[in-house]
Amino acid sequence: MPNNKSANDCNSIEEVREQIDFIDKQIIELFAKRYTFVTEIVKFKDKTEDAIVAQERKEFVINQRSEWAGSCGLDKDAYRFIFNYLVEHNISKEMEILKKSN
Repeated sequence: MPNNKSANDCNSIEEVREQIDFIDKQIIELFAKRYTFVTEIVKFKDKTEDAIVAQERKEFVINQRSEWAGSCGLDKDAYRFIFNYLVEHNISKEMEILKKSN
């Protein structure tokens, strides 16, 4: 069972992999939690494609997350790509919800 030890405290490849698996599961759980908010936000948006896409907000989120990644020593472009995909995916889910409600 992972115990949130630091990477430097791991004594084997198995321990490192166990920690990575534990962290990845937490990331997935956070994405699932984030998605519950994505499905709720549709209630508060105008029922138009422009409102669902919210281009200005989309750009802000992607840029901000990229900056956050950079401030943690991560590759800003990689996280810009990841969040662009995530936001695009969520927009498509919001559009599905909107279509079902019409």
